[in-house]
Amino acid sequence: MRKLRELFVKSLIKLAQKDKDIILLNDDTGFNLFEEFQRKFPAQYFNCGIAEQTYMGVASGLAKSGKKPYVYGIIPFAIMRCYEQLRDDVCYHNENVKIVGVGGYKYYKFLGFTHNIEKDEDIKILKPLPNIKIYTPKTLDEVEVLIKKEYKRRGPAYIRL
Repeated sequence: MRKLRELFVKSLIKLAQKDKDIILLNDDTGFNLFEEFQRKFPAQYFNCGIAEQTYMGVASGLAKSGKKPYVYGIIPFAIMRCYEQLRDDVCYHNENVKIVGVGGYKYYKFLGFTHNIEKDEDIKILKPLPNIKIYTPKTLDEVEVLIKKEYKRRGPAYIRL
């Protein structure tokens, strides 16, 4: 999984070099992962802290103003904690927000049940939402193609790494 995350960041860096509208937001996660992005694009990186409802609302506002936000977090927080904002602010308005969720089924079991999901729980709660595309890439090639594809497509997307 680490390699998928690293490829996501490398792909985003390549895109951000050409597009200053790309914004990366996280929820106080991604340590030892985003330092290069943060160094190269300090005005395009925001660690919003443990405030997922806020970062989803910020992402929606950024998208509404023409920016291209990518929201990154551990799945229970990136999807479940801010579900209302994701549904109401992003999906119903078909905003161009890309959500990258990490740490699926029991990946963070050592941190307790709050940091974990049941198998495919994230997919099941996202399926009823309008406009969102849902992806679960398994290989490096799939991630690379998907990041480019979603960059070009307007609308919400969820990418589980």
